[in-house]
Amino acid sequence: MTAPHPEPEKPASFSPLKLFARLLIILLLCGGTGALAAYHWLGVISTQPGPHKNHALIVVKAGDGHMVLQHLLERDGLIHSRWHYHFFALYNHQKYTPKVGEYKIEAGATLADIFQLLDSGKTYQRRLTILEGWRSFDIMNTLNSAETLSSVILSPPAEGSIFPDTYFYNYGDDRRTVLARMQRKMEITKAEIWANRDPSIPLKNADELVILASIIEKEAGNNAERALISSVFMNRLDKKMRLQSDPTVAYGLSIEQPLKLRLSKADLKNRHRWNSYVHSGLPPTPIANPSFESLYAAAHPEKSDFLYFVADAEGGHKFSRTLAEHNKNVRIYRQKMKRQKAQRQ
Repeated sequence: MTAPHPEPEKPASFSPLKLFARLLIILLLCGGTGALAAYHWLGVISTQPGPHKNHALIVVKAGDGHMVLQHLLERDGLIHSRWHYHFFALYNHQKYTPKVGEYKIEAGATLADIFQLLDSGKTYQRRLTILEGWRSFDIMNTLNSAETLSSVILSPPAEGSIFPDTYFYNYGDDRRTVLARMQRKMEITKAEIWANRDPSIPLKNADELVILASIIEKEAGNNAERALISSVFMNRLDKKMRLQSDPTVAYGLSIEQPLKLRLSKADLKNRHRWNSYVHSGLPPTPIANPSFESLYAAAHPEKSDFLYFVADAEGGHKFSRTLAEHNKNVRIYRQKMKRQKAQRQ
C-alpha cells in the first residue's frame, strides 16, 4: 500500500489583537526609554553650575511670569538657556512659585539652586549704616542716596530723633518707613536709659538727656572718656556755669550745610541759639544723633570735680578742676599741635 501524503501546514491566522499588543509593548519600551532620558536630561541641566563667575542681583516684580524670568536669567548670563528654565519649570510647576523681591544669585548657582531661592522668598537684604554723631541733615541725605528705596525725605527729621545703627531693608522699601524704624529705636532706647538713670543728674526729662548726649558724642575722643566728659557738663550745670562746648557753636553755624570744622573768636561770640558760650544751660535741641554709649554716659556720669577739659593732641583729653590748670593744659596742647605741624612740613 502507498503511504498517505502528509497534509500541508495551514498558515498562521492573522490576529489584530496580538499585533496591537506587540506595538503597545514597543511604544511602552520607547516611551519608558524616552522618559528615562528626559528625566536624566532634566537632572543634568538642573545641577550643572551656572555660567556666571560672579554673584548677581535680580528683581522679581509683581506679575512677572515664567516667560519674563527665563528671559531675565538668560539675559544676565545666569542660566545656559531659557529652554532649560522652561522645561524645568514645567516639571516643577506644582512646587515652584517665584516670590516678588530682589535676590542674590551666587556665582555658579545651578538652575535648581535658583528655583529653590526664588520659591523660598528669601530676598536679598540691603544695609544702611548711620554713624554716631551724624546730624539729621546728613542722615536725610544718606537715606535719599540709598539704592533701591522709594519715596524721598523732603526735610531733615528732628535732630536727635534717630538711633545710629546698621539697618537692613529690601528692594523697593519706602524711605519714610526705614526712617520711622530708626526713630522708633531711638524712642525705645532713650526711654529705657532714662528709666534707669542716676537719679542725681540735673536733667528734667529724656529729651534733655538726648541733648546732653549729643554734646558728649561730639566732644568724646574715645569711649573711655564719655562718662568723665559727662561729669564735667553735669558739674557745670550744677554750678550754673555755661557749658562752653565748641561743637554747639559749630552746629548753629552750619544748619543744613557742611559742618564748620575751624572756629574763630568771632564764631564763639555768635549769638545763635545753640552757642553754649553765650547762652546758659542746654541748647534748645540736640546737635547730633548720639550713640547708645553717649546716652548711657549722660545718664550715668562719672563722679568727679572736674570743670574743664581740652584735647591732648593724642586722641584724648586733659581734665582739670581750676581755670589756671585748664589754661596750662591749653598751652601744652597748642605747643604739641605746633610741633606736629612742623614735623609734617
